[in-house]
Amino acid sequence: MNGKRILLIEDDQRLARSVVQFLEKQQFVVRHLADGIGVSQLLRNEVIDLVLCDIMLPGRDGFEIIEEVRREFNGPCLFLTASSDVPIQLKAFDAGADDFIVKPVHPDILLARIHACLRRNFPPNQQKSAIQIDNLRIDRSGRKAWVNDELIVLSPGEFDLLWLLVSNPQQPLSREFLFINSLGRRYDGLDRTIDGRISRLRKKMERHASLLLTVRTVWGKGYMLAERL
Repeated sequence: MNGKRILLIEDDQRLARSVVQFLEKQQFVVRHLADGIGVSQLLRNEVIDLVLCDIMLPGRDGFEIIEEVRREFNGPCLFLTASSDVPIQLKAFDAGADDFIVKPVHPDILLARIHACLRRNFPPNQQKSAIQIDNLRIDRSGRKAWVNDELIVLSPGEFDLLWLLVSNPQQPLSREFLFINSLGRRYDGLDRTIDGRISRLRKKMERHASLLLTVRTVWGKGYMLAERL
């Protein structure tokens, strides 16, 4: 499950830091929101594999937030809350939760519940190792990409970016997302490593005149794989 992306919605900053640190040590990528503001936009702009949401939040409660989440997201949702009342738990499942975790919870139990939900939603035989879009074919296991039968010569970093882009076609990927998922670190607002790699990847792709796709810059949102104009 390494590299899976979790969205944590939790207003207790101390608890949130603890959960984020623990999950990142387990090789998850974690995004944190203190409330549900902006959750729909985040889910449209970034790839998330699992949502972990508190119920008692400022403004809207977790039930309302998960209802909004479900309009954008079909993956597993877990409620993390201090309430152990049966009616609350039943309401959580009615709202679209896949599991309900009562705080305080031992970190290993939290991890086991997350793994269980991810296994149900991402069984090993359904995890793609190769993707083809139009005449672009990319093999993750062999770390190679072709236009028709012509190999595109890519550096390891360029390949990682291309895999992220083909895995999310027609979806802008932010610099922060690309930093976390290809470089393993957060974007500091100044580093231009991703921009340089994207530029080199685009040039290499465009050398193949028959390729129907390119990497397009979406101002204010990031980069996306799109049809070549």
